Amino acid sequence: MNRKKEILIAIIAIIMMIIIGQSYIIHNQARFDGDRVCSKNPNRFYLNFNLMNKDDSETMVLNEGETLHVSWQIDGGKADVVITMADEIPIYRADKCVKGENADFELTVPKTGEYTTTISASHAKGWLEVWETKHWW
Repeated sequence: MNRKKEILIAIIAIIMMIIIGQSYIIHNQARFDGDRVCSKNPNRFYLNFNLMNKDDSETMVLNEGETLHVSWQIDGGKADVVITMADEIPIYRADKCVKGENADFELTVPKTGEYTTTISASHAKGWLEVWETKHWW
């Protein structure tokens, strides 16, 4: 093989490695494409995501005995969902949830304090909603 062909092959190989490396970095960087709602109601956290590749959380001040409604669905990728009070054992945890997994239930708050709902997603699609239900009786 002559010298010009060797140089051309080396240049093409280097360009291909750069393209593959950039694609990997872009694919795995923290991203969110969707809707996030929490500002109008301080005790509601809602995410609807077409692509989520990051962590997100929201903190609510809740009183003992109040009820949280927890609802989520994963349509692609994977995600972990945790609801916890600082330095306490989580009151809810769902790890490595994948396509087709979902939840819809109510949870009683065990004691007064700040509770943080966290979702850690990897290439995920789906939605999550946590809100304090008000009982009027």
